[in-house]
Amino acid sequence: MLDVVWQRLDSGARRSLPFVTTLVFTLLGVVAWPLPHFGPVAPPLGLIALYYWTIHRPDLFRPGMAFTIGLLSDIINFLPPGLSALLFVAAHQLVLRQRRFFAGHSFLMTWFGFVLMMSLVMTLEWLLLCLIRWQGLPFFPVFMQALLAMVFFPLPCWLLIRLQRMAFSQG
Repeated sequence: MLDVVWQRLDSGARRSLPFVTTLVFTLLGVVAWPLPHFGPVAPPLGLIALYYWTIHRPDLFRPGMAFTIGLLSDIINFLPPGLSALLFVAAHQLVLRQRRFFAGHSFLMTWFGFVLMMSLVMTLEWLLLCLIRWQGLPFFPVFMQALLAMVFFPLPCWLLIRLQRMAFSQG
């Protein structure tokens, strides 16, 4: 009986890994780093995890999870409620529909897909914020944030690959 309980707990923990890591990455994205002027241009780590898990474990990372993470991102980044939630769900759906082009291909192809998706999401976020606030907002911080995300992508991706192998390898 105790073995069954432990097996269910283990299985539940493994199935929750995509959501938990995306949540942690989202929170790490807003941590006050000891670098000057880094806060406004910190890479969207939650978006990196969302992209990774949507490609590699879409069965465990569902649209509702993307919405929840996006809503949390709105709250902690003081954005209009629902903005990031909408964009995260849209990104999830976009990546899910194009998954066959990225899953099982080279890392460079996966990286290229991330660059396209992230550029689209961040530009849409900037445009929607300009419309919502009814003013032109500077684009340079968005550009720098996108650039940092492109450069830093391999590091969080490497960590997610390792976590996936540890949690879901058969053996």
